[in-house]
Amino acid sequence: MFPKNVATGLYSNWDSFVNVDDEVLHWVRRSPKRRPKGIVLKSIEEASYTLERAFIKGGKEFLISKSLHSALDSIFKDRRKALGGNGFHMGRALYELGLKPLVSYPCRPSKIMVASPEFNIACKEGFKTPKEAIRGGDSEYDHVIFEFRRNPRRGVLTTGRHILSWDVASSNGVFDYDFLERASDSRFTDVLIIGYAHLLLPDYKHKSDEIIEYLDNPKRPKVHLELGRGSEESVRYAMKKFSDRGCSESWGMNEDECEAYLDAESTNLRDLIDATIEGVRIYGLRRVCVHAEDFAFSISRYDVKKELEALEMGCRVATASTFGGISENLDKVRSLQRSKVETIKRRVDGYNLCLIPAFVNEEPKILTGLGDAFAGIQAAVALS
Repeated sequence: MFPKNVATGLYSNWDSFVNVDDEVLHWVRRSPKRRPKGIVLKSIEEASYTLERAFIKGGKEFLISKSLHSALDSIFKDRRKALGGNGFHMGRALYELGLKPLVSYPCRPSKIMVASPEFNIACKEGFKTPKEAIRGGDSEYDHVIFEFRRNPRRGVLTTGRHILSWDVASSNGVFDYDFLERASDSRFTDVLIIGYAHLLLPDYKHKSDEIIEYLDNPKRPKVHLELGRGSEESVRYAMKKFSDRGCSESWGMNEDECEAYLDAESTNLRDLIDATIEGVRIYGLRRVCVHAEDFAFSISRYDVKKELEALEMGCRVATASTFGGISENLDKVRSLQRSKVETIKRRVDGYNLCLIPAFVNEEPKILTGLGDAFAGIQAAVALS
């Protein structure tokens, strides 16, 4: 089912979690609010504004200034801390299914590396374990994540998470170049799965050119690029570069990102499918995969059976993650009900359209990293 050698990137970092209880809700509601002026939040007023909207329309991801991070640090002192980041979440999902992926670590401070699973880490001398790859003096960065669950009585209309990140490495495009050297070489990697562009500040969008230079070679592996909400300018720049240079087979995104980047008229399923069919043509891709709370679908030139397998396995793994662990909960997922969306498999304008309903877990324990888990698994299966 899976290729032998999978690489995931580009970031691994600390996540710290704030559980949105009555006290946090009270803080958000009584705090002054101001609409953000840029893509980097700089004040408590801007953070409070985005949080209030997240409880109604769903969470997003914002870069924040160091001073705002310090302010949040002083207000929300007792935060649960865990490893996170796009590369880490994707790598962990594969690791829990028995693979040993190559995972990107641009920063390698002792605490992060000691806490990491036994991934492969690229070093100039070859592959090492995380503990063997520690670099003294490297910085630790923290993504503050507010997790909330639907409770209309309390004014929370949806379940999700809202991410406020102070992370100079990701915003300025500090890459793991040892990782890129090996992850872009089919001698070491069969499938490369990356998500990074949404975290780049617009002034650093040209850092995508560095990624392209590694991938613009005849010996590269198959590549899946996962999009994200953050800096739209940086994401659109990466999309154009990857498309112009033909450096990826597959892209992935959620329904909001499909609306934003593929210009879907809405997040209605029909509009998403229409936009994705147009997008896969415009950007010259072999496939695009879109995931949402109720469904997952792909528009693809790959085999229907493999696409359905990829979507199903991605949904199972992401749902197992909501219980708190993947390997021990994969079978448990089968007993869950599925959303009321009909399975689709048909040809559309020369492509295969495959769609499956998602599993429904009414009481999730984990809300963060689910999209990354889905993305990593479905891409590894589809591109194997």
